[in-house]
Amino acid sequence: MVGTDSRKSDVAIGATLLAFCAFAAWRTAYVHSAPATSVAGSAFVPWLVIALISALASILIVRAVLSMRSGRTGETVSLPDRGTFVRMGLFAVLMVAYAGAFMSVGYIPSTLVAFVAGLVLFGERRIWVLILLPCVATTAVYYAFTTVLAVWLP
Repeated sequence: MVGTDSRKSDVAIGATLLAFCAFAAWRTAYVHSAPATSVAGSAFVPWLVIALISALASILIVRAVLSMRSGRTGETVSLPDRGTFVRMGLFAVLMVAYAGAFMSVGYIPSTLVAFVAGLVLFGERRIWVLILLPCVATTAVYYAFTTVLAVWLP
């Protein structure tokens, strides 16, 4: 199994997340707010996520740099095996398909299917988890957006 120093990987991951946030901020700047009765505009959630990820990525980088300066030795992080990489790739394809189906199929059916498929992909086999968790989480998110934030979901 191949490994790397946890501090170096933390800096690399944090820098990658900050680059992603810069890209997301650039694209979110082009989101136009439509007149609506919503408490939050259409760009509210993306900006919130960008801010949170940026803050956490910065903390990750600072923590790793401080650990390097202290002279302590870092842990060795093992990279996942081939099967895990394949499942991660399939999950990325699933998320792209979910994004494509979201508007045409609708939030509830596309989210339920993607949620269950993701659970199965990573080894969940208990029927009650495959039914209960996606239903509860999907319903909670749906009502949080439509009722609390007054944001329309397809």
